[in-house]
Amino acid sequence: MKIKHIIFIALSLFSQVAFSQKLYIWCPKDQLITPREGFLENEEIDLVIFDGRLLTKNSKIDCSASETIKSLAEFIIKTYPSAKINLLESKEYFKDPKANQLTIKIGIAAYHAAFGADVKIGIGSIGGQFAWGVIPEGKWNAVTGYNAMIYDYRNDKEEKIIKEIAKIASRPNTGGYITAKNILNKTYMEANQEFLFFIDSTLMK
Repeated sequence: MKIKHIIFIALSLFSQVAFSQKLYIWCPKDQLITPREGFLENEEIDLVIFDGRLLTKNSKIDCSASETIKSLAEFIIKTYPSAKINLLESKEYFKDPKANQLTIKIGIAAYHAAFGADVKIGIGSIGGQFAWGVIPEGKWNAVTGYNAMIYDYRNDKEEKIIKEIAKIASRPNTGGYITAKNILNKTYMEANQEFLFFIDSTLMK
């Protein structure tokens, strides 16, 4: 057998393994909101969320990218009711922010569950290197990861603050999909809380 045939077979087998991994995505449960009344009052903020996950074709997706983005956006808007938040389309994510106002960008690098190390397959790279830690084999693993950026261009200044948020949870396969669904929601809520604290600590006077 010729070398090029061996290489072709090896690449084919690798592709089959890489793209046969099954990822699971469920819509998050309603998260308890603690409104920041009066904070950022009357501030105009552009909010743009981009989904950069790398999901396999045979993934079980019960929550689309648009539903995931909508859920996260609504959570943020309700948390800051005093601000004037404009939700932009995802295509605006890579465009320059407007002058003389605040812009918040969120890149979703991960929001999915899988069994064992397969969960790494769906993690997308959005301008950062995430430290996920050890992902155990033989367990359900769930990850939620954001690349969050705040652009403070008010008063003719140009300040950009970046934070990478990575949450992972693991549980034995005792409850099957219910276990996976629960730990995925856990990582989502934890990531959101860290994101809110990032906004609070960055923009609070």
